[in-house]
Amino acid sequence: MQTLIQIIYISRSTFTPSGLTMGIEPNVARILAKSRLNNRRNGLVGVLYFGDGCFFQCLEGDETAVDALYARLQSDSRHKDIKLFSRKRIAALSYSDWAMKYVPIEKEMTRLLKEGGYKSFDPYQFDDQMIRKVMALLQASTDPTAASHVADLIQQSAEVPVGEKSNYRWVIFAAIAAAIVIGALLLLRFK
Repeated sequence: MQTLIQIIYISRSTFTPSGLTMGIEPNVARILAKSRLNNRRNGLVGVLYFGDGCFFQCLEGDETAVDALYARLQSDSRHKDIKLFSRKRIAALSYSDWAMKYVPIEKEMTRLLKEGGYKSFDPYQFDDQMIRKVMALLQASTDPTAASHVADLIQQSAEVPVGEKSNYRWVIFAAIAAAIVIGALLLLRFK
């Protein structure tokens, strides 16, 4: 029988963030694309946040697979100062639909940081209560890089009154175009 676990860890990037491409830092986009492929293959799920040069990640899945990935992450040259916040058994996966959910939620995170008295996203300074708040925010947020998010927009447009649909169609078109461009950029980077 499978033993499911969840780990939450943080680390600092070893690369200098170089700006955003379609709302995602390019190095993080490469990590995200590779993580989604590998996690799906290994039956892992999770969520990733990157801010102020720090990674905040939750991984869930079979204990053996999670532990193996965490061991590999400790020797990954793209980050350093890895710190494990928690490791616990879980009854079910929290992110069953996400091989790796990514949430660029700058405004929401900035608000949460201010409420907690933090000046920047430095998870090394977070207490247990702040960790729980960050996790709740990540769980509640939508991943704009996922195809399912585009599908949600299309479904929502079907519910918009006819007179308002023409404006909303541009939003859907932009979301679909962004998803296609992000996918193409990621494919080009990995060739």
